[in-house]
Amino acid sequence: MSINLWQKYNIRLESWGTDYDTPISLNQEDSLLDDAIDLNVECDEWVGRRPSCEPALPNRILFVDGRRRLDTRFIGQNGNEILYGAFATIAVGAVLVDRATRRAAVSELIVKRAIAIGGISHSETIPPTRVPCPLGSGAEIIYSTYITDAESEPQKPIALVQKAMREEEAKLAVKLAIVDPDVLVIRDGPLLHKPYKAPESTLGYVKTMGKAYLTGDSAKLLWELQLGERTPIFSIGKQKSPKRHWSWYLRSGQPQINHKQLGYHDLHGIVRLDLYGEVPLNKATEMADQSTYLIPQYASHPSRDPRAPQNLTPVGGLEKELGRHMGDKGVIERRLRTFLAREGVMK
Repeated sequence: MSINLWQKYNIRLESWGTDYDTPISLNQEDSLLDDAIDLNVECDEWVGRRPSCEPALPNRILFVDGRRRLDTRFIGQNGNEILYGAFATIAVGAVLVDRATRRAAVSELIVKRAIAIGGISHSETIPPTRVPCPLGSGAEIIYSTYITDAESEPQKPIALVQKAMREEEAKLAVKLAIVDPDVLVIRDGPLLHKPYKAPESTLGYVKTMGKAYLTGDSAKLLWELQLGERTPIFSIGKQKSPKRHWSWYLRSGQPQINHKQLGYHDLHGIVRLDLYGEVPLNKATEMADQSTYLIPQYASHPSRDPRAPQNLTPVGGLEKELGRHMGDKGVIERRLRTFLAREGVMK
């Protein structure tokens, strides 16, 4: 990046660590979504469901996940407006599980370094930022991607980085599914929209409940589901909306682990599955029944993963591999501070 941009916006690194909210939080608002929910798309009776016999299961499953990290935050100034930004690292990858041979292997890893800034026009051209090694070696950290938004608020950088990570996951899933069209893709996280040429056989796997889509008697069913049971399929989104998709909840876990005996609450193991709305309902029902068998099979164990059973075992292994390729956060932050100090920005 040219030194002029840093000086133009008087950019300074934020002294608080990225594990905390920024100490300056002007104009922070919660974003509320108004989703249309239809509970009666599969059946009228809202009870737990499981297939009467084991459905045909795919031979290959592709687990796709990503990690994002704020290497350090910064704050700038555009007139009297505060600019919020961050240096970030985004890593996405996939694990291909061959059920016939019972083998799993990482199929691809992608690491990108990005700078996210709110309050800067999309039309502003920003060259890559090259952060050299302070010891004079040829190694350098290149922040080649810029994610900008005209709005500036404290949580904008993390929102931009999160969105960019989801887009990278979607592109990787499409790329790998084209090579193997018979594979079942399980993407960690919700399916917010359907990217171009996205495979229909893609499940979004949501292990944290950030929003309540069910209320009243329908929500009561979540507490009552047994291991391997699911709710009926419901739809999220308006009838003709391109964002409309199918969804259902199920209870995951392992038969030998009793969450009640361990003192856990009755929502322990509840996860949500998403499916693109363009998939016919009969196909969606088939995939929902498959998930009642497949998801518990890959449920993690509490002795190995504190997010068990919601975090899937292949995803947990992939997360560790992605973390190794992202680099040491402390080292990167020190190099960023040295770089900006040498550029005269932090004087």
